[in-house]
Amino acid sequence: MNADGLATPEEALQARADGLSRLQLVKSRSLPDQIADAIVEGIAAGALSPGQRLIEVELARHFAVSRVPLREALKALEAQGIVAREQNRGVRVVALDETRVDRVCEVRAALETIAARGAVETYRTSPEKLARLEAPIRSMEEAVRRGDWAGVNKADLAFHHEICLASQNEIVTTLWQGIARHVLMIFGREILTEVGQSQIVRQHREFVTNLLAAEEAALPPLVEGHIMRLRRPSR
Repeated sequence: MNADGLATPEEALQARADGLSRLQLVKSRSLPDQIADAIVEGIAAGALSPGQRLIEVELARHFAVSRVPLREALKALEAQGIVAREQNRGVRVVALDETRVDRVCEVRAALETIAARGAVETYRTSPEKLARLEAPIRSMEEAVRRGDWAGVNKADLAFHHEICLASQNEIVTTLWQGIARHVLMIFGREILTEVGQSQIVRQHREFVTNLLAAEEAALPPLVEGHIMRLRRPSR
């Protein structure tokens, strides 16, 4: 720190390097997608902060990629509202404020309610397909045991993706995938404040049980209650 209590240029560079060191590429459909996913996971994990400027040359060096796929990744994230490009100021991470979180949750609840209707029909006519939900639940359980909350978040996302797939509604699944990165960032922020984190596996198993037993009219509050539990944690 300098005399004014501000970080020196060297300290700022070191802090930026420390943050970048926590970003890792994940398997995805293409290199730009891998980069975009890594940036989103970095935001969810707190390695990248709201308002932080993303410097292309640093990211390209960190991921060992050229700036072409990196720019494609940033354009995709910009289109999804995760980063914003400011004139003469580069690209910055958009703040995930309460209004944005509530809007994402509202859209997610609407999409997953539609998905739940189709998924329930699939599971009732083809109960063997329920086994596909077991893999993300087991991954979640193992991540809880390790205290790996980033792993819990990804398993949670995979669980709900399976329900969308089971709905056999391609439009819903496509739209849901469009907000999945926002959801992961919300998970990263909200899971840390949830009361009784060890209950998350039980909550998902109960959600499946309640989903299969529910009448169609009961699906909207059931889905919304599950999704919004992190926004309105139990006391």
